[in-house]
Amino acid sequence: MKAVRVHKLKAEDVRRFAERIGAKDKDRLVVCRGDYVEIPIYDGFEVYFEGYEIVEQKEPVFAKKSDLYEILKGKIPKELQNLIPRRYKIIGDVILIKIPKELEEYKRLIGEILLSIHKRCKSVWRDLGREGMLRKPKVELIAGSGSETIHKENSCLFKLDVTKVMFSVGNQGERMRIVKLVQDGEVVVDMFAGIGYFTIPIAVHTKAKKIYSIEINPDSYFYLLENIKLNEVENVIPILGDSMHVTPEGVADRVVMGHIFCHEFLPVAIKALRNDGYIHYHESVPEVIINRPIERVKRACEILGRKVKIENFRKVKNYSPGVLHVVVDAYVY
Repeated sequence: MKAVRVHKLKAEDVRRFAERIGAKDKDRLVVCRGDYVEIPIYDGFEVYFEGYEIVEQKEPVFAKKSDLYEILKGKIPKELQNLIPRRYKIIGDVILIKIPKELEEYKRLIGEILLSIHKRCKSVWRDLGREGMLRKPKVELIAGSGSETIHKENSCLFKLDVTKVMFSVGNQGERMRIVKLVQDGEVVVDMFAGIGYFTIPIAVHTKAKKIYSIEINPDSYFYLLENIKLNEVENVIPILGDSMHVTPEGVADRVVMGHIFCHEFLPVAIKALRNDGYIHYHESVPEVIINRPIERVKRACEILGRKVKIENFRKVKNYSPGVLHVVVDAYVY
């Protein structure tokens, strides 16, 4: 759990900045240690605090709040209490939660308790995972009603239906990191655009000349179009189709490959670049073969007779036990 360590004279300015960009961890309190203050932030936002010390909090102080565990543990058998979920996602006014099968008979109760804790929310959906290359959500309504919502993040609006498309709250730091890299006048190709996870922040926060936004899933494409209108951006060219076949060649200064199972598309991404440019390649990789994403990028460039410089390789988040979601920033020339 990371925090920004700053002198107390600068603490208020840094705290406000962290809240404005969505970096401040709302589950932990700001703590004062001598002349310095630790402002808790989510993983992935460290790049926004250059010049400040980033520390790993060994004794974080958590905010007191209505707690699902505390409420539920008095309502279910003691032997099941260690299975009570401690985390869940709030997307707009919809809650998503993973519930183990051992708590199946308590799922409605869990949903009602969550709605009582988060009174602005309208529904609770049980997250049962994803299906196929399109990563279609498997969800079950356990409380309230309604699945379509508008989620606000970093001054961007994302309209979506949680029964049709996914939204990863944990990737917001990576989305804004890419925003910081895009230069004025660039042409960007977003090969797996979804509802606009990267496209919309780039369009809202940068002066990119043009963003080709490609999506194969008709449901996601529908909400991509909705979000282009909702955010009133005019430099996005949406394309419905398979990136393997519809990605334009020789147009881009930067290509975003935000799908974590897309190594077969690397040659297409390289061909999308003009003479030179950047590729941001995401992958889900076991820690024991952590260099695989870098080697895949290098091999794809070698096959096409291009040179490459790996400028950055970083963890986005944990994907599953022993498996990381990582991103490679590659300059291809």
